[in-house]
Amino acid sequence: MINNIKLIATDLDGTFFNSRSSISDYNKNIFQFLMKNGIEIILATGRSFSGMKSYKDILSNDNYSIIFNGAAIIDNDGNFVYDKFIASNISKSIIDIYDEYDVHLHVYKGNSHIASESDFYLEKYIKKSKNNDVSIGLENIKDFEFNKMVFIGDREELERLQNDIRNNFNVHTCFSHTNFLEVLASGINKGSALEWICNQKGINRDEVIAFGDNYNDIEMIEYAGVGVAMENAEEALKKKADYICLTNDEDGVGKFLKTYMKF
Repeated sequence: MINNIKLIATDLDGTFFNSRSSISDYNKNIFQFLMKNGIEIILATGRSFSGMKSYKDILSNDNYSIIFNGAAIIDNDGNFVYDKFIASNISKSIIDIYDEYDVHLHVYKGNSHIASESDFYLEKYIKKSKNNDVSIGLENIKDFEFNKMVFIGDREELERLQNDIRNNFNVHTCFSHTNFLEVLASGINKGSALEWICNQKGINRDEVIAFGDNYNDIEMIEYAGVGVAMENAEEALKKKADYICLTNDEDGVGKFLKTYMKF
């Protein structure tokens, strides 16, 4: 087995997960084999800790996890070891212009999740995760320092909003899904979070493989010495990647690792 790789970071939805949002037995077995052989596995997602913990448990992975698209890192007990926020004055100003657009807003800080109103994606999330810890109504906001803000709506409307936000505020914006526009503090993304973890562990970027499928994975793919895009990835990500692997429904992550690392 190639032994210069010390850490593997992977996005979840559309990458490590199949289209049913589950981990295949193949991918699970590959990751557990690698962990037993001393390889660090980092799950990197836009989800909250509660939204990804069950998958972490399936893998018996006790490592750090990147959540909120890089705005926070949690340890195995759910403690926040790295926490980055959008400044409250910026968050308030973005909320002021959000009313001009036909979109829904979700805001996250730590374990708090507040939605402007219920929507299809929220109902789907609650049903699938059996997690109903979401407060409905922006009047529930007490602290405007958010880890991230997510706007949900039609793509064209979200792109107009993204341009408005970029032209007026110093923040990081990206799409994590066709209908999800995410806003984080300036300079914060999965790549910056992965760099922090590598620095903590004394791991060089050349010793890292990262997998992704969407715009919110670009910086992570660029940071890793070996950046891999899924066949089902956005074209913009594929252009940044060193390799393209099979789709998420073909166990692309696991099969790439087995071939590349020769085991």
